[in-house]
Amino acid sequence: MRITTNQLYQNSLNGILDAQKRLVRAQDVLVKQTNILKPSDDPAAATKVVRLNEDLARLDQFEKNTILLENSLENKDVVLNNIHSSMGRARNLTLQAGNGALAKQDREAIAIELEQIKEELFDMYNSKNGQGEYIFSGSKSSEPAFIQGSDGQYEYQGNENVKKIQISESLKIASGVPGSGFAIFENTDSRSTISIDAASTATGSYRVNSGDQFEAFHRQNYATIPATNNEFNIVLTAADAYEVQDNAGAVLETGNLSSENKLNFKGLEFTVNGNAGDELHFSLDAPNKDNTLNSLTQLIDKLRGAETLNESYYSEINAAVYSIDESMGNVSAARSEIGGRLNVVTSVNLSNLDQEINLKEAKAKISEVDFAEAITELQKQEVALQAANQTFSKVTGLTLFNFL
Repeated sequence: MRITTNQLYQNSLNGILDAQKRLVRAQDVLVKQTNILKPSDDPAAATKVVRLNEDLARLDQFEKNTILLENSLENKDVVLNNIHSSMGRARNLTLQAGNGALAKQDREAIAIELEQIKEELFDMYNSKNGQGEYIFSGSKSSEPAFIQGSDGQYEYQGNENVKKIQISESLKIASGVPGSGFAIFENTDSRSTISIDAASTATGSYRVNSGDQFEAFHRQNYATIPATNNEFNIVLTAADAYEVQDNAGAVLETGNLSSENKLNFKGLEFTVNGNAGDELHFSLDAPNKDNTLNSLTQLIDKLRGAETLNESYYSEINAAVYSIDESMGNVSAARSEIGGRLNVVTSVNLSNLDQEINLKEAKAKISEVDFAEAITELQKQEVALQAANQTFSKVTGLTLFNFL
């Protein structure tokens, strides 16, 4: 068979080009550190690598979400801690204001400091995060949580919706405080009260003698339906004797009035005036709820306006202390829940990191290169290319004159 010069050159050139392709592939394998440069290299393995990359991408997003969530919760915890400290200072000042030995200027000084604390709390209630969102406004994060109306009252204008962030395939964690600012600051229990029926045949008044005892009685007995369950009667059975009855006439307590016509019932001290057979009707009012800002405003007004320390003054002191205690309890509960969430976030993040390690190991077994083998292959292909080049120069240099 006759071999033409063109065939000779073409075959030699093809050999060099093939050697160069194998060398380039060996180099790419080392640079990209993978045996699968294109799907056709190993279709089944390439499919597995695609799925593993998708799983790794999801875990990477979960990790970013985790960082965002941790920062959000830690920021809220810091703000709540500062709020708790300010409330504690307000509580101490309120108790101090109850000291009957204080002069009017002393009460004015306490009122000035309480006013500053109130403004500080108002500012912290409207705290923002790094993105400029109000952290206690629920999902209405573009609006401040609290505003002050034209009447001087503070009102909550957020909502109770809490944003959630996904940190694993099936778990979403709330990034906001439980119930947002409404549950912590606005929906705060205030001191419960009663109403004395003007139709009573006896006359009388009352004051809270033991707040804790009365609040416990109110919680246990107040009923929205039927409302008559909230009605009670003090019946004077004699000039100095009494019975306390519920709305059905069942006797709850009996006793004798003091020399000042006073009696104590479930934390309330009544002063009752009348004759045997007269009755004083009273009913439990609906639970009172208000934010601490309004409670402090009422206390400050009382401190500045009180010339004498009467029953109304001390009642306002007790109401303010109760409201502050309830708010501090709400803040502590919110911080506890945030701490619990942070523990869950940490645990889930560690689990995600373990999954990431496992997926990377699986991907490495399928696609990553063995460097010793890859370097050996590269050297082999370099030698092969050199041999192809040398062969080309030898073959193309042959002529018939070499045989003469």
